[in-house]
Amino acid sequence: MNTNRFYTLMLIPEKTARVYRVIIPAWIARSSLVGVFFVAALGTLMTLNYWYVMSRIGENKQLRLENRKLRQQVQIFETRMETLESTMNRVKTFSTRLKVITNIEERDNLIQSLNQKLPDASRNLGAPDPTAAPEEALASRSTDSLPQDSRNSPLAAMLPAGTAKAIETTLAATGENPEQAQLRREFETLDTRLSGLNNDSILLEQTLHDQYELLADQRAFLSALPTRRPSVGYFTSGFGVRRSPYGGIEKMHEGLDIANQIGTPIIATADGTVLFADAKPGYGQTVILDHGYGLETWYGHTNRILVKEGQKVQRGESIAQLGNSGRSTGPHLHYEVRINGIPVDPLSYILEN
Repeated sequence: MNTNRFYTLMLIPEKTARVYRVIIPAWIARSSLVGVFFVAALGTLMTLNYWYVMSRIGENKQLRLENRKLRQQVQIFETRMETLESTMNRVKTFSTRLKVITNIEERDNLIQSLNQKLPDASRNLGAPDPTAAPEEALASRSTDSLPQDSRNSPLAAMLPAGTAKAIETTLAATGENPEQAQLRREFETLDTRLSGLNNDSILLEQTLHDQYELLADQRAFLSALPTRRPSVGYFTSGFGVRRSPYGGIEKMHEGLDIANQIGTPIIATADGTVLFADAKPGYGQTVILDHGYGLETWYGHTNRILVKEGQKVQRGESIAQLGNSGRSTGPHLHYEVRINGIPVDPLSYILEN
């Protein structure tokens, strides 16, 4: 087959009749054509690469700006975290003092059960085994896993609107420069500290709740103790065995007799609820108060009852008037204190002179 060995390039000027002819060997023409295509392709690739680099420069500038803002946010949260930890330490110290005052024992079983119910902070954070080496711990966690974890972390819930998303965007970027790595480590540290504070606050809340219940119960118990005198007057007969005014035989006197004029106010000696307010054989017009904890106080031989059954009364509140009703030898109040139905000496509770 015959092949062209030369190519003729003709140049025809516009205003002259002379024609210029250039004879080019075929191999030069073919090489020139390949070279033109190669240069065009190379130029296209360089142009695309230049555009890509310029776009990455813009993104890098934006990422650096976001990193700077996020670092400022991290510093603010570190300051807040230090303040919160200081406050928690003061509350723990106060709780310890309350334990000493209220004589509360350590509730190991409760703490263990709460620890079992609490989520594992390292598992939530996606952190590696704390016993592993720092390099292995850092290598075991991928960069793209942090945003997913951070959405469920306590710190992400506390971040301002848009900050958590910015952290995710920054850390999810292709590659990780030293500034991003430092930011990720700071974020992990804050998240771990916040998880620890969250666990401590739950345990501390339970401890303070127990102390509050104990103090409230002690306050209610003190309010139920009949420490007041039921009425003013003279003690004519105390608690114990005495000779009965009816028949002269020795008999147990289960209360305290206070003599005074008819109509003298009778007060509740402690907080309680009216259990009985009516006539009772032998006692006459009687009021019985239930103070809880098995404590009851009886007020007999009254002239007039001022309360009704089911009514709540407070210590010092008038409940009746002294009288001479029932089996009585004169105007007086028969006052009893009973524990689980057994009469005890009222003077062992009265604190007034």
